[in-house]
Amino acid sequence: MGEVIARALACAAVLTSLALADCGKGNAGKDEPIRVPLATVSAAAKAPVATGPAGWTHAQSARAAWFGPADAPALLAISCEGWEKHAARLLIVRFAAADKGAQALFAIQGSKGILRLPVSAVKIGKQGYVWRGILDAADPRAEVLLGAGLKATVPGGGELILPPMGVAGAVVSECVSAAAQTLPNRASNPATSPAAR
Repeated sequence: MGEVIARALACAAVLTSLALADCGKGNAGKDEPIRVPLATVSAAAKAPVATGPAGWTHAQSARAAWFGPADAPALLAISCEGWEKHAARLLIVRFAAADKGAQALFAIQGSKGILRLPVSAVKIGKQGYVWRGILDAADPRAEVLLGAGLKATVPGGGELILPPMGVAGAVVSECVSAAAQTLPNRASNPATSPAAR
């Protein structure tokens, strides 16, 4: 697991790349990409079947978290961008094959409600199209991501059962906090007021 995290942190240095291909070699001398989805970065739409247990991983310095088996590309990624410009937003990518030009709703259901996020197909290098949606971090629905027992469904991707984000939830929490600090009239703003939650 330490090797996977080390590779993930090495990949974090190339956050600006939109089409990260390989960040290491697998065992037996075969190319086996270790993909870290820091924004729209992965090729999991055509990923091999994973054999290990799935879980959340995060690179706090890159403000990103991803879910999937340790020995295969990620299935879902969440990252925070725009925080440094006081326009924090959550980028959510479901690495399931999508058709060019397609749009849909990505339903994420958990103990804190249901989020129906508009998503569209985005191209990832030569690997094809996957689903991506953007959620303003000031949107109170972002709290759904911190719930327990999440179920995420998108066309063509089936239902993905997600455990609580745990420490990876810091990505969402810090993004929401960054957005809250930029909103005017904080005490009366329903997106930031504790009374509204």
